[in-house]
Amino acid sequence: MAFLLDFLGLPSFLKYIVDAVYIIAVLMLYAHRKSVIRKEISPFIAFAAGFFLFLLVIYLFNFQSPFYFIWGVRNNFRFYIAFVLYSVAFDEEDAESYLNIMDVLFWVNAVITFFQFFVMGYRQDYLGGIFGVEKGCNAFSIIFFSIVIGKSLLLFMNKQQNVWNCFLKCGVSLVIAAMAELKFYFVLFVLILFASALMTRFSFRKVILIFGAAVILMFTSLLLPILFGEGRTMSLENIIKTITATNYATTRDLGRFTAIPTIARDYLTDWSDRLFGMGLGNCDTSSFDICNSEFYKSHSYLNYNWFSSAFLFLETGFIGLLTYLSFFVICFVSAFRRMKRKEANELFCRLSMLMSVVCFIMVFYNSSLRTEIGYMAFFSLALPFVKRNQQETVI
Repeated sequence: MAFLLDFLGLPSFLKYIVDAVYIIAVLMLYAHRKSVIRKEISPFIAFAAGFFLFLLVIYLFNFQSPFYFIWGVRNNFRFYIAFVLYSVAFDEEDAESYLNIMDVLFWVNAVITFFQFFVMGYRQDYLGGIFGVEKGCNAFSIIFFSIVIGKSLLLFMNKQQNVWNCFLKCGVSLVIAAMAELKFYFVLFVLILFASALMTRFSFRKVILIFGAAVILMFTSLLLPILFGEGRTMSLENIIKTITATNYATTRDLGRFTAIPTIARDYLTDWSDRLFGMGLGNCDTSSFDICNSEFYKSHSYLNYNWFSSAFLFLETGFIGLLTYLSFFVICFVSAFRRMKRKEANELFCRLSMLMSVVCFIMVFYNSSLRTEIGYMAFFSLALPFVKRNQQETVI
């Protein structure tokens, strides 16, 4: 899509073709539900259906426009649909093929990113590699790198990948993160590294990897002040400052990790509003004016749409936010159980557990899980639930 829209200049409405595709797929799934829905997928369908009905009831008490609600459903529920479709349509061979494609795309992305940086002059928020050159496209790389690097670390620690392949991927991802000024990825990399270590058995390979990764992390982090000035240095002080900042980009907007208390104090002043929010879609934004909410038109300066947690809290309250987050907890627990019972591919289960933690954190870091990269994230979450054997599929 980035190639079609950003480089070839094709109309942006083309990205909604994906919406049409999964709606058709859902209709096909419904027509054959008795033969393709397995018991391990049913809880996730029940979760999505229950969450939808809850938000629909709440919206009846906060009704503004049916188009607002439909747009809100589209932005939040399309990935639950994708999760089910992955689980139903893919078997382990399919899933492995797509993970291998991501490995290839990792190197394609690296080449394109270096070209964008050194030849075209893009950097920071505009440096997206295969994800384009629009502002904020660099955030897509975090999810992408988490999947590819997470898989590579798990394979290496399980003696299924050589050390140079793993180290090179880690180094390239961190260099790109430095060029795109994705400081948070450095923190996330450490989390992924240690989480992968906890999920696998002790070995000297693991010790070598942790030591080597620490060296790579140290040297690549030095690129930040070299490229963007001393104020960009990775340090505990700067990390704490970022977490506790009241504002993010302007003196009037919300801070990344202080948004929820600020919204509760200034905008959702009643306990009922704090519990249930203003209604799904009633704070949403869109390029279609009919779906562009009045709240966003008057409060866009808050930049709440940059963080999924703030967005969800405004629209669905504490209950909606906690319900949304619980999906990742359910994925983690389900993947762990399936791994322990040997009901699914071990690598798939561990990668899903790893990405459940990443997705949980990303809800507070940015709004990427509301964008198209969410399809890739939910694919990684669905890995333990794909079919184990080749079976006929209708999708």
